Amino acid sequence: MLLKNKILFILYGIITFCIISSAFAEGAYEYDSKGNRDPFVPLISESGAYVSDAYAITGIKDVRLEGIVWDAARGSVAIINGEIVEEGQEIGSVKVIEIKDDSVIFDVGGEEVKVELRSE
Repeated sequence: MLLKNKILFILYGIITFCIISSAFAEGAYEYDSKGNRDPFVPLISESGAYVSDAYAITGIKDVRLEGIVWDAARGSVAIINGEIVEEGQEIGSVKVIEIKDDSVIFDVGGEEVKVELRSE
């Protein structure tokens, strides 16, 4: 009788584990970054190198203006896709023309495009 109870207890545990694990395995969680960097993606690769998508910019749709450090006297910098850039610097296939206090103007294939800093 004791052996039968042990076997039933073990089977009950296995069945419960299978039901619970299948319930969690059905819907894989997907993070909606809403245009921001996904915080669940590491910034450092397994080899120890810094990982950045900034130099993979192919057009204005790939640009994320994340911040501006405004200094009219010494020159301003902008944070684009996690990289600190200055006026005149190329990042991917776009070039930073001008950094203003609330926006950055880019040269995208010979066309000037203004990206404003969002206030969220």
